[in-house]
Amino acid sequence: MIQPRDSLATGLNLHSRIHPLRGFGDGTIYIKREDELSAGVTGTKLRKYLSILPAIEARGIDRVVMIGSARSNNLVGLGQLLVERGIAVEAFIKRPGDPTPTGNLLFLRMLLPPEAIHLVAPEEWGAVNARAAAHARRLESRGGRVLVVPEGGDCREALPGILTLAGDLLRNEHESGIRFDDIWIDSGTGISAIGLLLGLRLHQPHPRRLHITLIAGDREAFMERYRRFEHWCATLHGGPLPDPGLEPHFHRPASAASFGSVNACVLEETHRIAREAGILVDPVYSAKHLYTVRQQLRAHPPNRPQLVIYGGGPLGLCGFQSRLAPGLGSAPGNPETLKPSSERKP
Repeated sequence: MIQPRDSLATGLNLHSRIHPLRGFGDGTIYIKREDELSAGVTGTKLRKYLSILPAIEARGIDRVVMIGSARSNNLVGLGQLLVERGIAVEAFIKRPGDPTPTGNLLFLRMLLPPEAIHLVAPEEWGAVNARAAAHARRLESRGGRVLVVPEGGDCREALPGILTLAGDLLRNEHESGIRFDDIWIDSGTGISAIGLLLGLRLHQPHPRRLHITLIAGDREAFMERYRRFEHWCATLHGGPLPDPGLEPHFHRPASAASFGSVNACVLEETHRIAREAGILVDPVYSAKHLYTVRQQLRAHPPNRPQLVIYGGGPLGLCGFQSRLAPGLGSAPGNPETLKPSSERKP
């Protein structure tokens, strides 16, 4: 059995809690709060870095070239931890339609100087990996060691870290005494969902169903990436993996299915989850995921406890303030009491 803790960064959080998800049925729906792993790194992204960071240090890497969109949670999360450790960082990002520095683009520009950010035209994005690799070779020719981290942290170095999600979920089950036959997780690049699938396969727990909301990509792309990580996992494991034991069930978002799109339904769900469940969720990933779970459970009411993995975080709300504000309604109370004391009538 793989022992991922042997290659994990110290000082970073491995464990997140579960609790009943209010507003989703009769109390048998629980949520796993991956958003609480870190204040500055979004949700399950931190698990990737648990093993990427030690790999960087072990190999003497002194510069990392990251790839992602201008709104990428991954770039902002990994960028913070690399700067913290004194490792030089550059980023190849897809040139946004709106260059206004808001949300994650603002955070990325705060973290990195202008010369460290390389804009790639959308029509050239298909060649971004080759461009980043060529840039890394040029840097290495001048001395030093460079690691390229593909979009979403899709690299072998992330494997030990993403396997920890399954072990932590089993810890939640043991401590709560609740067994979850159905688990719901979203997928952008799908790395965290892949880690959960492989981790459960290694631990060989009871049979269960894993539901994956495809926020980006499709089933074929997910399974292609899964097979690559499966091969790496078998190498790390030192032999063939146990039989899969579970088949993922894929779902398209129940609203605003195109990646990056956010409509009135998704914004309404963002407000609803905040007021009913007390959780601040991002519209691009988590609100869509939770809305999809809600619709699926309405169509197929469960008779067993369900676990929803919340892999996002409130930082993902940044950049959406102007679109969320109209849904708040009028401010309550006497308008006079909302004024500064100096402006109130005597």
